[in-house]
Amino acid sequence: MIPVEETLLDSITAALHHLRTGKVPPPIAIPESLPDNELRQLITFLNRFLSEFAPFAEAMEQVARGDLESRALLGRMQVVQSLKALQSNLRHLTYKTQQIAAGDLEQRVDFMGDFSIAFNRMTQQLKDSYQELERRNEFIRKVFGRYTSDEVVEALLDAPDGLKLGGEKREVTILMSDLRGFTALAERLEATEVVSLLNHYLSAMVEVIQRNGGTIDEIIGDAILVLFGAPVATENDARRAVLCALGMQQAMAGVNERNLQRGWPEIEMGIALHTGEVVVGNIGSTKRSKYGVVGRTINTTARIESFTVGGQVIVSPTLKNAAGPGLILGDEVEVHAKGMKEPLRCRQLLGHEDHPELGLGEEMACTTLAGSVPLQYVLLTGKHFAEQMESASLVALSRRQAVIEAAGALPIYANLLLRLESEVGEEEVPEFYAKVLRPSAESGNRCLIHFTSVPPGVRARLRRLLDQTTDH
Repeated sequence: MIPVEETLLDSITAALHHLRTGKVPPPIAIPESLPDNELRQLITFLNRFLSEFAPFAEAMEQVARGDLESRALLGRMQVVQSLKALQSNLRHLTYKTQQIAAGDLEQRVDFMGDFSIAFNRMTQQLKDSYQELERRNEFIRKVFGRYTSDEVVEALLDAPDGLKLGGEKREVTILMSDLRGFTALAERLEATEVVSLLNHYLSAMVEVIQRNGGTIDEIIGDAILVLFGAPVATENDARRAVLCALGMQQAMAGVNERNLQRGWPEIEMGIALHTGEVVVGNIGSTKRSKYGVVGRTINTTARIESFTVGGQVIVSPTLKNAAGPGLILGDEVEVHAKGMKEPLRCRQLLGHEDHPELGLGEEMACTTLAGSVPLQYVLLTGKHFAEQMESASLVALSRRQAVIEAAGALPIYANLLLRLESEVGEEEVPEFYAKVLRPSAESGNRCLIHFTSVPPGVRARLRRLLDQTTDH
């Protein structure tokens, strides 16, 4: 039979082994028959230690799991007070970290020695990085925000790869606008007047574009290239582009009202709308890049725009399909583009059924003059003139259009330079520019033209001719 002392010694050895391996053993039962000797005293001390160590070990396990709300510890062990201090510090640190996560970067800690120094240094670095990020984002908002809406800028800033180089294929709607005859107009004004006139015009147009969620890709002189569907695509991109184009033409009345107040000439704008697939993204190098689009769709839009006259919006067949119902359309315009076997049958946009306030209406019919007015014309081919002037007659007139009769048929959409005969007292030959729209129904040699650039003196003379006819 094993003596009691040996059994108790084995229990003590097992308990110490458990403590050594990180486990908390149960207290050791002391037989009643065990005398009050050194063995009883040792077991009593060990049991008292286990009773105090058990809750401490449990609390340490909870702290390791992240539970800082463990029950209060009791006992005389000095390490218990250290554990309580650790719990308190960790709770305080957790609160500070939560405040930082909520955006308060002014938090500091003053405990735990070197850890406090590292924590405070980290907080300062976060604060510096956040301020630098805010400065850069604000710069992007100010620069990019001048070309697109605030919503698009925020979408780009929120995207982790929003500003990286590269592109993707995407269907977008493109709006391209240009002032008619602006080059000739600019030659008649001082340089400062040209810039002021252009800035006022562009300010009015940009306001309309941003109100309709367009992204301005380019402003080149008096030309504007706008994207709908990039960088952020929506279900109604084409419809928004339609309303934007109509709104831009409506805004021209206010632009010209101010021009007349300043003594500047009236200006007119043509707009093209086209929907198609492009490659869109950040194009350039890591040092300099721009958000833009490339592809055949851009070239087609530019070609359509070249067929427009002042006050007109021309839309492509793909735009009509993408914009959905409600478009109010006018005459058909055949656009001949490079690489196309058949002409693109576009239509003039006059308004939208859901927005009658944006209706453009059609030009008033020309009034036949009491007598034909002789003039000369020359075809403009690109940047060059034909070799010599040809004779023609002005036979009908409206505010922005006229019917002329030439010796032969004139090409549709041809650009013309026209000269009236000088009147007594005129120092310069009265010249103006126009585009051929279509043949007149009255005669094969007569055609309808739309004025693209008319100096104030010539405009006043044409107005007198029209007034003389209506007075009769």
